[in-house]
Amino acid sequence: MEWEKILADSVTDGKLKELHLKKIPILKTCNNWREVEPVGWVDHQMKFSYYKGGLVKLKGNIYFVPEKTINALSEYINWKFPLTISVYRD
Repeated sequence: MEWEKILADSVTDGKLKELHLKKIPILKTCNNWREVEPVGWVDHQMKFSYYKGGLVKLKGNIYFVPEKTINALSEYINWKFPLTISVYRD
């Protein structure tokens, strides 16, 4: 529960810690994709993984949506990410 609160407020001034990005859950399915609010676009290479997709908020929680999911839903939903989020190491 404590991590959920930290992650919900983790994006500040268009920046996000790499540690927080690792902890953000991936949103694979949703009952209503129109309730999802885009926060920002992420394109970051880590040592063993590559994050390319969007950060979104759903019911107060933050999630990561992979690019392939966004592309699959793009004909139904107009995704407009307000900013590009830079990821930094702490």
